[in-house]
Amino acid sequence: MHSDNAGLNDSLQSKLKQMQLRYHQKKYTLRNLYGYGEIHLTGQSAAQFTSYDRLIREILEAATKGVSKKAIVENFSLSKPQLRRLTAELISKDLLRYHHGLLMTSARGNTYLRKKVDKTSISLVKAKGIAREIIMLDANKTLLDARNSMLRYNISRVVISLNGKAAGIVTEKDIARFLYVTPPTRRINEIALKEIINKRLVTVRESASLENCAKLMVNHKISSVIVIDDNGKDKGIITKTDMIELYAYHLPKSVLVNEFMTQKVQSVAPDETIHMIAMLMATYKISRVVVKKNSKPVGIVTTRDFLPISQFYDIDSRGRDLTMRRETILPKRYKKFLPSGFIGIVLAEEIMNSPLITIHMNTTISEAAKIMIRNNISGLPVINQKEDLVGIITKTDILKTNHGK
Repeated sequence: MHSDNAGLNDSLQSKLKQMQLRYHQKKYTLRNLYGYGEIHLTGQSAAQFTSYDRLIREILEAATKGVSKKAIVENFSLSKPQLRRLTAELISKDLLRYHHGLLMTSARGNTYLRKKVDKTSISLVKAKGIAREIIMLDANKTLLDARNSMLRYNISRVVISLNGKAAGIVTEKDIARFLYVTPPTRRINEIALKEIINKRLVTVRESASLENCAKLMVNHKISSVIVIDDNGKDKGIITKTDMIELYAYHLPKSVLVNEFMTQKVQSVAPDETIHMIAMLMATYKISRVVVKKNSKPVGIVTTRDFLPISQFYDIDSRGRDLTMRRETILPKRYKKFLPSGFIGIVLAEEIMNSPLITIHMNTTISEAAKIMIRNNISGLPVINQKEDLVGIITKTDILKTNHGK
């Protein structure tokens, strides 16, 4: 590293590590609400999830008519810190809301309570029943606005509007790819969303079946559909997460992870730079890369992990191609750019999500879905008996279980 850049890179490294520490501590707190830590799906951890599911369900049932925090503490034997963390999680997931000082089950919370109804009834659920409110930004808003909205609302996409009507969508993957592909000549608060908008907006009627929604997502390789009424007015959005929340309790118990997992997993070593991670994501059009050491998965990096560090994308940044992997060397016109501070100092092990949540290849698909929903993740590295990495199971893979590979 050049000596004249040493001071700048030291400062970037210090700021980045502080920010990543806060970011991962927040995620770790939610993930370890009941002390799960690193999770491999064993009989014991499955029992923990079952117990946690039951607690969530009983609290939501109590809140259908309104319940005070004091009543929850007394009825469910929770400490005040546990109550604060639990209610914060349920409110952030839009399962609970405040109403005149009481906690009330939200519309999405009521959908959650209906998930365990008889399996035949899932075919009766329509798009209108699980659609959520759209988080929308005007096309003239900036990349910084989209990034902040995603972090604030804990979502992976924002719908972009033109003249008040949904016209496209911007996702975490779009932002990560943009930061990687585009030469840094402007700050992210100078880049309008209309420059990177993905105009492949797929819509469904309110009366559409969930099966149709799933088919559209799989066939179009998208993660959400916009719900419209008979007049074409935007009424809500359905994401893969919404679908998986419902599917988790209606998938056949006999279907195993190894039957639908993706066997080809893109991975990096802990000491490889995020330049390599971004290149793999862009080259293979994926949203996550597993960090592997001695054939064992030790962490994972997703497109969401690029959001907190995107603030370093600046007009003073320069890019270099550091990879020596033959299969990812791209034509000159596709050479990528990342801030110089990233290239030399940010390694996979510094940005990866760890402790890692993995799942055994012989676990059921329904259990995989429940773990994803509980931990707000979209993919699980799959391991064998020796805990070697043998694949990855994603929400897309789970949607395919009902509609063929």
